[in-house]
Amino acid sequence: MAKIWYSVQVWSGLEEKIKNQIESLLEEKGLKDKIERFFVPPPKDIEVIFSPEKQVSQKFYSGYFLVYGDIDQELKEEIKKIEGVLDIVGGDKLYIFRTEEVEKLISQLVVEEIKPKPRYQFMQGDRVRITEGPFANFIGIVDEVKPEKGKVKVLVSIFGRETPVEIEFAYLQKI
Repeated sequence: MAKIWYSVQVWSGLEEKIKNQIESLLEEKGLKDKIERFFVPPPKDIEVIFSPEKQVSQKFYSGYFLVYGDIDQELKEEIKKIEGVLDIVGGDKLYIFRTEEVEKLISQLVVEEIKPKPRYQFMQGDRVRITEGPFANFIGIVDEVKPEKGKVKVLVSIFGRETPVEIEFAYLQKI
């Protein structure tokens, strides 16, 4: 049988762990040539929630990963025995994944660099405290919000003069 794409449905959050278990199973049974390629969709967005320590990673197609290979019924049953594997889709008349479609999906999901996408609640006129950097513990007024840059222009009092300072959302705290 020719190699084709399969979708493996697993418990959400265990995609990478189960992929590694399948690789170990193939190695153990001497069937490494049966599966040529795995693709676990990477995290796509990271939201910074008011501090750099609190980051939430969101996965696209959570609970699934793709496998390219020749999976016969016996191997399918072995993989389904792994705790966390729910189903394997593909290889029959109803569920055939075309290689072009899968390659397009993979190219859309692969991320070279994950840039934080800040969630902010700052508005012009808000009083804020700067939590980190050279202006740590300064209190100022929000002058301008720049969501595309993830920064806020804050007016702080330095030597009795209002001075504009650009600060990242993550280093600000509303008062």
